[in-house]
Amino acid sequence: MPADANLFWWIAAWLIVAIFIVIRHWRDHQGTGLVATYILSFAALHWMSPALSLLPWHDPIDPYTSAGMKLSVIGILAFAIGGEFALSRHMRKKGLEAGSGQALLVEPRLVNVYLFIGVVVYGVIFPFAGRIPSATAIVSTASTLAVAAIGLKCWNAWQRQYWGLLAFWLISTIALPLVTVIGQGFLGYGFAAMLTIFAFVSAFQRLRWYTLVASVLLAYLGMSIYVTYMRDRNDIRDVVWAGADVGDRVDQLQGTIASAEWFDVANLDHLERIDSRLNQNYLVGAAVLYLEADKVDYARGSTLWDAVLSMVPRAMWPGKPVFAGSGDLVSTYTGIRYAEGTSIGIGAVMECFVNFGRWGVFGGFFLIGAAVVYVDRSAGSALRRGDADVFLRWYLPGLSLLNVGGLFAEVTGTGAAALVVVTIVSHATERMKKRRTDEAAPTSSVKIVGRGVAS
Repeated sequence: MPADANLFWWIAAWLIVAIFIVIRHWRDHQGTGLVATYILSFAALHWMSPALSLLPWHDPIDPYTSAGMKLSVIGILAFAIGGEFALSRHMRKKGLEAGSGQALLVEPRLVNVYLFIGVVVYGVIFPFAGRIPSATAIVSTASTLAVAAIGLKCWNAWQRQYWGLLAFWLISTIALPLVTVIGQGFLGYGFAAMLTIFAFVSAFQRLRWYTLVASVLLAYLGMSIYVTYMRDRNDIRDVVWAGADVGDRVDQLQGTIASAEWFDVANLDHLERIDSRLNQNYLVGAAVLYLEADKVDYARGSTLWDAVLSMVPRAMWPGKPVFAGSGDLVSTYTGIRYAEGTSIGIGAVMECFVNFGRWGVFGGFFLIGAAVVYVDRSAGSALRRGDADVFLRWYLPGLSLLNVGGLFAEVTGTGAAALVVVTIVSHATERMKKRRTDEAAPTSSVKIVGRGVAS
């Protein structure tokens, strides 16, 4: 029997609210998939492991996970309420009915520029960025231009009904986890990028039976890749972090793929690999019991102030006391000690709680839900107008909001870096469009629309 006999109902409540959020913000096809991506990421960290613990052969759930699960239900409920508030505000501001207007293409040349910048930054500049203050944040964010560009490629293919081209870009997206494993030794970054693109595409299509089938198959494939990666993760990182050449990294990855394991819900080793890294509720619950036992004082907004400070570039403030990662915050508020140099992500639920308790979780996720929904809708409005600049201005910073398992300081720092990247890219592309318009003016009477063309 589980430690909490009512755990099933908490897990069911979480799932019901999550389904409501996804359907509510998907059915009118006016977003860009940011809401769905956040909920799926939230589920991976706060719902999946407790749900699997209900299996008869699974070890009984511990009190920490049970307490954390209850707190995450408060979080997702507040997210839903905040999302409703933001949706009403957005519709009132735009004065538009959902689905009105003709969707436009995003200018293909601009999309190619975004893709080129993203690929070059990740493949060429990123390995050297750590040597320059503030460069890592800017370069890391700039590389996400490739994610936005692939999404826009899919959008244009969808609008033109080029189904083969759409399939090509979606299939190529599956390679992103392999790229990040070979390049950095991390699977999560590539998986997050892939999930974001799939959610982006799902945002502008209707639900069909084959969509559900494809989603289930992709979810199963993802679970299989995850448990296989976790089995060989240390071996992969030993090769990658040692600076081995690409050939050796590929050889290591090929060996892992050749011995891949299909996820088996009855395999206790597979369940343990999920619990060991994807059970954020354990840490949340540990913080709840630790703080409520008065073993440490609440943060009372100190980590939120760090989130404000993180928006200041280190190049402008070399002595800035805020660093990427959660540092020793998890140990401070749970009493759990880790090996020196180990950084465990605090996550949004836990950070809200350690600051202001349960009301902090409710208030924090109300604001998160409102922000994600408003940004998602604003980016979607720009997308359907074919306005690449405005789309990017909303969408790229919006990606920073999806960091469910990280620190708020990482969210704000990445968001600020995204605004810098968008400003630079928009300035460069405006000059490019102006030059092309000037060159075409003497020889053509056709007016060039820089932001979009009718589908």
